[in-house]
Amino acid sequence: MNKAEHPITTDAARAALASLAAASNIAVNSMRPPLWLILLCAIALGIKTVAMGVMINDTLWTSIQWGSYFVCCCCIAAWIIRLRIKGITLKVVDVNITRSGIMSALLICTLLVLSRVIYLQTGSLFFPCIAGTLNTLILTYSLHFGLRWNVKEKN
Repeated sequence: MNKAEHPITTDAARAALASLAAASNIAVNSMRPPLWLILLCAIALGIKTVAMGVMINDTLWTSIQWGSYFVCCCCIAAWIIRLRIKGITLKVVDVNITRSGIMSALLICTLLVLSRVIYLQTGSLFFPCIAGTLNTLILTYSLHFGLRWNVKEKN
């Protein structure tokens, strides 16, 4: 753009930046999964954490664990279908990995392993239930605010 042709005032620049920020918020809100889908997926992860922690050699805990995998996969598929209906296509290869996402994933995996280790050492069902609750809360928070973290980290 040539300076002589179109001079831009500071008020016009601020208005343009505000409209870009509003458009970015609309895009982030449209890509975020609905709250019921987030809660369903997070509760399935919490149940999976408890089932993995107390998994004894019987088919009940194994089927609970596989059922929670199935529910998580259905939640992800429903979210992708919902985005495709809106006209947004996701590419798995283009997933943006952030520091907060890595920390959330490491914390979830640590709680999964610790629920099993502490249960084997103590035999108490209390610790896998606490780990499952924490995993539910972490995943809910990460999925609900994760896209906002990505936007803030890019800016």
